[in-house]
Amino acid sequence: MGPFPSYSRPPRRKVHDSDNPLASFQEAFNAEARTQAYRRAAETAIERIDAARKAGASLYLTAIAVADVELVLQHAPEIVTRWLDGSQARTAAFMRRVRLAEGLFLALCEALLKHAPAQGVELWRVLRPALATRYVGAAGVEEILHMLFRVPSSPPVETLKEELLTLALCHSDEVLYHLALAACYNGDATWLTAVIDKDRGSPLVWRRKRAVVLSGFTCDNALPIPEAWPDREVKTTHEQLTVIAARRRYVEACARHWWRAYLAAPDPETAFASWVLFMRSADHRAWVWMRDDVQSHSEKSQFFDTKCAHAQLNRMKLQDAMKKRLQKLDEGFLGEEIVDGMGPWARLDKGSVR
Repeated sequence: MGPFPSYSRPPRRKVHDSDNPLASFQEAFNAEARTQAYRRAAETAIERIDAARKAGASLYLTAIAVADVELVLQHAPEIVTRWLDGSQARTAAFMRRVRLAEGLFLALCEALLKHAPAQGVELWRVLRPALATRYVGAAGVEEILHMLFRVPSSPPVETLKEELLTLALCHSDEVLYHLALAACYNGDATWLTAVIDKDRGSPLVWRRKRAVVLSGFTCDNALPIPEAWPDREVKTTHEQLTVIAARRRYVEACARHWWRAYLAAPDPETAFASWVLFMRSADHRAWVWMRDDVQSHSEKSQFFDTKCAHAQLNRMKLQDAMKKRLQKLDEGFLGEEIVDGMGPWARLDKGSVR
């Protein structure tokens, strides 16, 4: 999770926001009011964090390194036993313990997944719905999902990954995207390929559709991708889904192309043009290969350092552009619009942890 975590807390919407569209419209263009609302939200959050820590919750919203917890697991397992007391029954005391030290329990879960996979999987299933805070890691993927693809493979962990693909837990394209991204980012693209191949051979139509959608979320795609622009009429919904997936691969391949063009640009004008095109095509999958491309680049010059600095200074703008590119993924599943109240496609509350 990194040694220097950051936290964000958006202000709550006012009661009239949903009942008075005019008031909502006016507030949307009131920059000063929005700034004050975010400032008040930040001040309130800081006050509550400080109060919790002064009351004895010294680990509240504190990032803990997995390596540190591994030492405790190795040399003082009795402490871990006390931490986990009541976890199987999900007692009130255990759940309160988790809420006051979520970072510790996340690190503990990952340590157990590495050294005691069955116990780690059991804790993971308890933690996922229990966490009140979303710990977002690299590439915009939650840490609780990242860890499953970081730890060594084991039968319990692989079973849990399969469980994540069930309709009860995975019923939107957004969830499929984050699963694919977590696998690719942590060097487990073979798992994603195996899932796609297995789904393609399924007798169930919805699973064959899932294979198509997942294929659009793969990484390290290379141009050209002719399937993105078929030379025939697209007649069926399955063909349409195939074209959409191909275009998602095409966009990722374009982003990779323009990122490399940016790094190799010989002058500021060419570099800026390449950067603009990269910004217009990149989504979160770019974090899988951006750093590797920089490290493997042969050029070492002051201009190259300037290009790297420019990318770093514009990191927030790039992140915003990536988020916009993934809008509405949470509103559909396998080419169909999600309808409220129809399980398992019932839409989860936006504020809940998926």
